[in-house]
Amino acid sequence: MTVGVRQPPSASEVKRVLIVEDDQSLRVVIRMVLEQARYEVIEARHGAAALELMESEMPDLVLADLRMPLMGGVELIGRLRSSPRTASVPIVLLSGLLPDPEVTKLANAVVAKPFEPADLLAAISGSLVAGGGAQPPLR
Repeated sequence: MTVGVRQPPSASEVKRVLIVEDDQSLRVVIRMVLEQARYEVIEARHGAAALELMESEMPDLVLADLRMPLMGGVELIGRLRSSPRTASVPIVLLSGLLPDPEVTKLANAVVAKPFEPADLLAAISGSLVAGGGAQPPLR
């Protein structure tokens, strides 16, 4: 092994991130950023679809927009935190608006839109290291 060269993660080290975002073009950009950083990505267009998807594919982290049709991020976060099955899944919020402090308490991190890819990746990796459940916001 060469010192200083990062080895690709093993299959057991790859983390699955669920992107919950109604803007398809933004989902594509986020997917590219995360896949380049070696995350496995699954996607949902809104909170209701995310909850349905999580019945069969449990992510290691949820990256959710606050404002979406059908079920927005606030309701999604409330449901995730109130279920024993999903309460410990780390959540990173994406928002173009300053979220309510009560909402940010339920997330591990908040990333403002527009964002730099490095900021998004730092929030995700920090939330994964910190573990699940609500934490003080990182950003």
